Amino acid sequence: MKYRGMAYQLRALGILGLMPFCTAIGHHAANVYFDVDTVIEVRGVISDLRWQNPHIAFTLISREPNGDETPWLIESNSVSSLRQLGVLPDQLVVGDVVTVAGWPARTGENRMSGGHVLQSDGSELVLRGSGDRYFTDGSAERISIVELETRDLGDAAERGMFRVWSTITGDPNQNRLWAESYPLTEAARSAQAAWDPVRDNPAIRCEPKGMPGIMNPPYPMEINERGDVIVIRQEEWDAVRTVYMNPDSTLASPERSLLGHSVGNWDGETLVVRTSHVSWPYFDGRGVHQSEQAVYEERFTVSADGRRLNYTIDTTDPETFTEPVRLDRFWVWLPGQQVEPYNCVPL
Repeated sequence: MKYRGMAYQLRALGILGLMPFCTAIGHHAANVYFDVDTVIEVRGVISDLRWQNPHIAFTLISREPNGDETPWLIESNSVSSLRQLGVLPDQLVVGDVVTVAGWPARTGENRMSGGHVLQSDGSELVLRGSGDRYFTDGSAERISIVELETRDLGDAAERGMFRVWSTITGDPNQNRLWAESYPLTEAARSAQAAWDPVRDNPAIRCEPKGMPGIMNPPYPMEINERGDVIVIRQEEWDAVRTVYMNPDSTLASPERSLLGHSVGNWDGETLVVRTSHVSWPYFDGRGVHQSEQAVYEERFTVSADGRRLNYTIDTTDPETFTEPVRLDRFWVWLPGQQVEPYNCVPL
């Protein structure tokens, strides 16, 4: 259902002040800060624009019926996700008069998670989701897993593992890493129950994440071979993992770090990576903690046609899980993609 005509006056209703609001909005937490069951519209002039990760943001100056001007902060999708939706920086221009539809902040502040932009010429930009338009009929053309399966990708099968791999955000056929539940110990269950998604979420403070969460980004990932090491470079948080492929070059006593210490080998065409010494305290983004005993075995395998990079990760952590946990996901090859700077900036 569309809520046409529900403009900025909605902020005066006393239905939004449901939880504390933090100045820095972390990604992957829209439902914490925004009322995702309500859509409002705000019309105004774009006064500034920040084309940045983890979300683009722009200020919309809305004119009240009495002539007063009200600034609205509009946050939306990541740079790479917008590229997949066909939205580029030159399509949002300072000075343009636009109408934005999206989710209001739960506190009633003049902030919105923007999903759709109606431009002055009547065209619509879809900023998130499946591609369905809000102001106009039909759907925006967007990249999908099904479409990629039928696209002629030339020499994809010959390219191997060392290239840029992408996640197709908003596509129901794109699997993600996490499970609905885990075989948790009693201590881990208690820790999860005490976790607060606002107070304890490091992303809110623009603090980089570690293993294994860094392997479930919605952003591009590049894998390169550099002599005796393989480098896994994520757009998210500008993270760089080093996988030591020569036993003689591995560290005898590695220090604990967010990404840990990784040693790899080839099992046929599959890259096997074993990681330990991780200091990151969280297993996932929903309050499941992990201990310093956690170790991971990852397996990266390119599909026969070269279109997918299939991935499994087995986690053993006796303080957190009553048995080893296996998760899986895949990336796709999307020609022309690249890893952009992340440069997380709290909004």
